[in-house]
Amino acid sequence: MTIEKIIRAIILIGGTIFMIISCFTGVSYSRYDVDCLNDLTQIYTSDINDFFLKSETFNIVLKFIFSLIIDLLIIYTLLVWSLFSTNVRLLSTGISYMILNILMRFAHIQKQPENSAFTMNHIFSIFVNYQISTYSFYSVVAGLLVICASEWRRNNNQKMFWIILVTFFLESFIMISMKGNYFHEIFSGGIIGHYLFMMNEKILTLIFGEEYLSLNIESNKGKINQSITSEKTMENSENTENKENEEISE
Repeated sequence: MTIEKIIRAIILIGGTIFMIISCFTGVSYSRYDVDCLNDLTQIYTSDINDFFLKSETFNIVLKFIFSLIIDLLIIYTLLVWSLFSTNVRLLSTGISYMILNILMRFAHIQKQPENSAFTMNHIFSIFVNYQISTYSFYSVVAGLLVICASEWRRNNNQKMFWIILVTFFLESFIMISMKGNYFHEIFSGGIIGHYLFMMNEKILTLIFGEEYLSLNIESNKGKINQSITSEKTMENSENTENKENEEISE
């Protein structure tokens, strides 16, 4: 294992531990008493929110499935990236995305949607926030999904790209209809995540050259499999030659 992969593992483990601590303590979430914003999309879907407020069982089941899928998709993307990727594009995009979100919390806050069915604290999730707090300019989880989808698309894995993209739209509908986030938070989170991904890709290309980003996860997997196959072929050929030499000597 190279030093770069050890550093990646430390960063990923440290970030995951911080997200878990934040989930239980709410240490990274702001709490201010503000009164603003009237989201029409939440008005249109108010019946759905009222249903889940009354039906606690359906509420918990939906949020559990929803959170589990998002956590697994993001963790799987990070694991595959840490093992097979040859560049830091995903890491640099994620870090810049979170730094911008933290800075925005010092510049813009808004009141949590009233009578939200999304804030019942019965579910544990690494990336989905169920803590009661005031909200920032854009949704973190929406942007993270877009960033992961963009990374898979760059690595020519259309299947994972569409799985995460569909999850993003379902997540958006659930969060809006259950008043977990405002519409502009979901929309701006996806847009900012997409453009930060492209900006990081452009900057890395200018710094290291186009060849730095030319190798992707799928090609690396193929090269690893190809090297294993070639090694086995060489071993088989060597064994065959040894057998032939033994027969000749006999």
